[in-house]
Amino acid sequence: MGLELYAEIEPLLGFEEAIDALHESYIQILESWKITSLLDIGCGSGKFLAKAQKRLKLTRALGIDLSEKMVETARMRGVEAKAVDLCEVKEQFDAATAVFDVLNYIHPSELKGFMNCAADTLRSGGLFIADVNTLFGFEEVAQGSLVRRSDDYHLTLDSIFEDGEMRTDIDYFTRSDDEKSCWHRASDTIVQYYHPTEALAEASERLELIQSYPLQMYAEEADKEILVFRRV
Repeated sequence: MGLELYAEIEPLLGFEEAIDALHESYIQILESWKITSLLDIGCGSGKFLAKAQKRLKLTRALGIDLSEKMVETARMRGVEAKAVDLCEVKEQFDAATAVFDVLNYIHPSELKGFMNCAADTLRSGGLFIADVNTLFGFEEVAQGSLVRRSDDYHLTLDSIFEDGEMRTDIDYFTRSDDEKSCWHRASDTIVQYYHPTEALAEASERLELIQSYPLQMYAEEADKEILVFRRV
């Protein structure tokens, strides 16, 4: 599903400022609950987990991701990370996070299983915190084309949102190291799904939705929402 390619192009997208603000929102929420252990699901480059480990003075922190490239990058940041599926994690934590659209990559038919596996990683009363794109975020913000280019690369992302599903086609051209006149092309497609808050709240009987925080990351209307669940 384009995970390794997305890992390669993510630093070129120009979302760093918005993502840093999102990370700060998560940390502020977690600070109020005084947790000591954290699982970061879909940890990516490990940037959030490294911040959380330092700011929250965690005694235990683990990141997991399906991308080997991302896990390698996270480890280089000095955090513990593993390339494993969520349902393979047997350890339990005070909290688990799924930062920056992780839930939107879960197909609706797999949502219940994912949420139940997230619940399994939590101690009784533990928190699961995740952000999702709102319908406005998909329809008015995420759709369209994004182009990034330099002398050494040309990157195009084309996104279309239809029937609750957004498909993003990635085309990435880079100059060959050996012959600057030659270009290498990599392409793939990633898919995201819109999940209404009500569907997420009902996805697992063991996770109770207790808080919701609308966010305006890229627009004057809420294009993202942070949801806080508690294991019951």
